[in-house]
Parts: sequence; C-alpha cells; structure tokens
Amino acid sequence: MNDTDFFSTYIQQLKTECPLPDESAGHAIASMLIGYRMGLYDRAVAQADKALKLLRETEHIPKALVRAVLIVGSDALHKMPGQVTIKSSFDWEGHDPSHDDSQTIPTDDMEYAFDEDSFKWLAVLLPEEKTDIRDAYMLDTALMLLYGVAVCASPMDEQAMEEHLSDYLVQRLGLYRRETA
Repeated sequence: MNDTDFFSTYIQQLKTECPLPDESAGHAIASMLIGYRMGLYDRAVAQADKALKLLRETEHIPKALVRAVLIVGSDALHKMPGQVTIKSSFDWEGHDPSHDDSQTIPTDDMEYAFDEDSFKWLAVLLPEEKTDIRDAYMLDTALMLLYGVAVCASPMDEQAMEEHLSDYLVQRLGLYRRETA
C-alpha cells in the first residue's frame, strides 16, 4: 500500500473509531494546523489555546488529542519569536491573543509525549531505539492525528487542509514507515 492510501485508510479509521470533537473544535484544530504550516505561529498558538478549551469541555475525547494539540501548540510557541511574517492573530478590537497571559500552552513540552494509551490513535509507531528522532516524530505524529481529526470533525476545512498539509504529512508518514519497516 502506498503512503497516500495508507494515510487515507488511517483517516477513515479515525473517523469510524475515534471519538471526535464537535465542528467548532475541529475548525480550531484545522486553523491551528494551517497557521502552523504557513509559519503563522502566533495564530497557531491562539488556535491551539482555543482548541484545548473546547476539547476539555467535550466528553469522551481521547487524551491523545489533547496531547497532540499541546505538542503542536508548544512547538509553535517556541517558534513564535522567529516568526518572519506580520502578526496574524489580531481580533476585531486589535487585541493580539498570542500575547494573552491566560494561555494554556505550556513552555515545557517534555511532559507532552504520547503514552501507551495514545498509540492506537497514531498513524505509525516508532521503535523505542529510535530516540534520536523522538521529538520530530512526536510533532509529526501529532500533526497527522490532528489533521485526520480535523478533516473528520470539520469537513468545511478539508480542502484548505489538503492544499496546505496533505502532501507534507504523507511525505513525513512515508519516512516513518520506512524507518519502522
């Protein structure tokens, strides 16, 4: 099975087996992912914070989804000082939510790694001996999981996500599949 078919099968598995958030949380996740991919890290942080609040209000959501948002949001927060584009998160009142002191994204992501309970929701599992690529794996796998969840929970975002993220994630998935073969 090629990587594109494998990724499509993975997304279908999430759709049928994973308890999904509602459309507003799915949209927040999609906005976070697109902002992250486009280098709009302030937007990704603001949307991650919004998604976390919505996910925590939803029952039966796997902890893996919250961890994935934490992983991506934390990475975006670390990259935000190097953002080369103009700030993208201003709301109608001119407020910049990326400088909100009430953000729930932690600055230390070491405790935000997928645990054994999360493994069933991940596209590919990395062998334990591959510790040299652990951080990249956690981020890429979080992006894959959140992409699948957002596509399923917020169909209106599917085309934008496919344009900005799909090829990148399929390419990354292929690299991990070869590492685990």
